Order: sequence, then C-alpha cells, then structure tokens
Amino acid sequence: MPNASHSGSGAPRIVLHIGAMKTGTTFLQQLLADHRTALAEHGFRVPRDQALALRGVLDGTPGPDATTRRDRVAGRFLREVQEYDGRGSVVSWEFLSFLDPSQARRLLDALAGVEVDVVLTVRDAARTMPAQWQTTCRNGTTLPWPRFARGIGAWLDEGRDNRAARLFRRTQGVSQMLDVWTGAVGRDRVRVVTVPRSGADPLLLWRRFAEATGIDSDLAVDPDVRRNPSLGHPSCELLRLINVVLAGTAPAGSEQVIRAVVAPDLETRAGSEPPVRLDRRGREVAAAWNGLVRDAVTSAGVAVIGDLDDLPVAPPPDAEDAHRPSPAELLAAAETARAGLLGLGATPAASTPTDFDGAVDELAAMIREVAGVDLTEARRARGRGRR
Repeated sequence: MPNASHSGSGAPRIVLHIGAMKTGTTFLQQLLADHRTALAEHGFRVPRDQALALRGVLDGTPGPDATTRRDRVAGRFLREVQEYDGRGSVVSWEFLSFLDPSQARRLLDALAGVEVDVVLTVRDAARTMPAQWQTTCRNGTTLPWPRFARGIGAWLDEGRDNRAARLFRRTQGVSQMLDVWTGAVGRDRVRVVTVPRSGADPLLLWRRFAEATGIDSDLAVDPDVRRNPSLGHPSCELLRLINVVLAGTAPAGSEQVIRAVVAPDLETRAGSEPPVRLDRRGREVAAAWNGLVRDAVTSAGVAVIGDLDDLPVAPPPDAEDAHRPSPAELLAAAETARAGLLGLGATPAASTPTDFDGAVDELAAMIREVAGVDLTEARRARGRGRR
C-alpha cells in the first residue's frame, strides 16, 4: 500500500499511544495485537515485542549485533519503523506517559526521520482511583483504600504531599504528560481521547482511538479480547494484608507468585464480590481531579476525540457508601488463593485456619515457600502466557 501519512510528506510515521494507565490500554493493545493482519492490510503496522523494544531504545544500545535480546529487538524495531512504507506504525505502551522531557527527546532522536504522533487516553478519576489502588495491591502496597482516596484529596485541597498522591500523580498526571509531549512533538501532533462513560458501547473507545490514529473506521474488529479483570474489594484487601505480613521479609520471587498466580485466581471471584467503591468524599476528590485534567487538556490546546464531559466535575448526588469487606468475605477469598498455591506445591498449615488473621499468615507462608519456582505453566493455565 502506498505511503499515506497524516502530513502527506512521504516520511515514515509512527503513532505512540502513551496511556495513561487504567484508561483502557489493555483493551486497545489486545485489539491491535489480535487484528495485526487486518491492520496491515489497511496500511498500519503493529510491531511485536513493543515494550521490550522501547525499553531497549530508552535504556540500551539498540542494534543488530547488540549483546542482549532487548537491544537486538530494539534495533530491529527502529529499522522496521524507519523502513515501513505504509500509513504508519502503531505502538501502545503506557509507561511512555512516565517519560520526562530528556527521555522523550532520546526516543525521538532514535526515531530520526520518522513523523511522530502521540495519543493520550484519559478517563474519569472515579474509575481510575479504584483501579489504581487495586493495581498497587497486586504490586505490594500496604496502603488501605480509605487512606489512598483521602491522600489524593489532601494533596488537592491543601497541597499536602503523601504516598497516595505521588502515585496517582505519576500515573494520572495529565498536565505533566501533555507538557512533555507537546514540548517534544508540538501540540498539533498530540491528540487526547476520552474513555467513554461506564455502560457505553465497548467499541466506542476503539472508534475514538482509530480516529485519533488515522485507522479506517470501516475496519471491523472483534471486541472480545482480554482485558485487565477487576478484583473485588475483599480480594484486594486480602492481597494488601498479605503484603503487610510479607513486608520486609519476602524472598525473591514472592511478588511474581502474587501477580502470576494469587491475583489471577482471585479474579475468578470478581462477579461474586462487591467492587472497590468511592464514598461521597472520594467522589468529590474524583470530580476535583477531573477538573484538573479538563483544564490541562484545554490549556494545552490539543485536539480532543470524544467529550471532556466524560470526565464529570460534579460528584453524583446519590453516591454509595464505600464497602468494607467482612471477615466471611475475606475468608472466602483466602480459600480461593489457598487452592491456587496448593496447586503450585505449597504446604498448607496443619489445620485449615478458621480466623482471618490465621488465613493470611498461612497464605504468606505458602507464598514464601514457592517463591522462585518456575511459573511458566501456571501463567499459561491462567491465560498469562506470552501471546
């Protein structure tokens, strides 16, 4: 297919979807990967091993004779992007939203001769706040949910710095992301896509993303792709409490066991557990954060695909109270986690704990025991193997 970049210059083109995190990135990445052949027929190339390649570009010495696989993949990635004569390459990696100006410049320098467009997806903070806390539970946090939401509010109201606010600014700091990328490529090459509100057509986000990247709207895609499943509140709290017990004493490999086995097993409970919810104060914090995002987008002067009203700035009048997991819910989640660890060969306690503290201690001991085992088969069984 002849070259047809946005500018018509004839230069090779790449679209960088930079996130932000928790804004439908997994859904879009899986759509791109699953429709790689169809997209190629429409002139869009979706490179493989994108995350590995970009790490090599940013932190390594990419080249065909590099000493590491990462850097060889990065060298191939750059060569293929620069030589592609279709309408453009499309890359989606949310960690690009963390780059500072010097890192963004390093990436653009490596892409010399390639026209770079940037797409940033943004989402209602009432949905990203619970999703981000859930991710921290998978990754070792000991921070309780109420403190997470209150911490963000304390920074918004009083400028008081704290761990929750720092984490949320890093992953959802749209103003900084726009400053970095409009400074790197110019505002005319940055597009913001809003994630539709809950209950919308699941393909509406894809259609907005396609418009932002220049992908043909008549390209048929199947929305039945893997997404990041949400954990219920009891399962999140179970992970957090396991992290408390393991803190400072966990052997190498413990985090991998939690991410590859325990958390995926707990995902199976999502339909039967109450979700992580914001209380009234949390809804106010989310609305205030949405106001910051909307102001940042407007001030940046970038094109918006979708509607900034997808980021409400008024909390709903009928916000529910936040759920507090009961001992029975926590014990049920612990039993699910226990079964998965038994499958890895972990040794259970002499008698099954009947109290929740005992159940958490048992799970922590089992995780310590199997830390470092080969998790390849476990990942495949849970749909986490390489695609």
